[in-house]
Amino acid sequence: MTTSHSAFPYVHRVCYSDTDAAGFVYHGRYLEIFERSRAEWLAQRDLSPSKLINDFGILLPVRELSMHFYKPGRLDDLLYIDQVIEHRGRTQVVVKQNAQRKIQNGDEQEMQVIASATLHIVCVDTTTLKPKALPDWLFLAN
Repeated sequence: MTTSHSAFPYVHRVCYSDTDAAGFVYHGRYLEIFERSRAEWLAQRDLSPSKLINDFGILLPVRELSMHFYKPGRLDDLLYIDQVIEHRGRTQVVVKQNAQRKIQNGDEQEMQVIASATLHIVCVDTTTLKPKALPDWLFLAN
């Protein structure tokens, strides 16, 4: 399947609790920030994890993930989180998320990727915990 981009970037302002002793975004916090972005992606579709469980009988756990860190995020940075579906199979989807910030480059602003994560998310039945086909409606644009 072709890749598709999220319809919106999730924006997160780095606050003090996101940072470590050096004043950089603590690496583990990116997982939480990326999770909030995916939750907002669902909310834009009038969905939530509890609605997927209660109304549709599916869970979407992360099976595997890898992260890369390019530049340190800092206190008060505005992070723009995007999501790209890199591959969609019958029961799993590979999602790449990027944390970017705007930087000034001469007279222009450009986006600088500071961290990224690639997640393998599987769809499982809430009762049996066995793989279940991903519903097509989950990926329809709003």
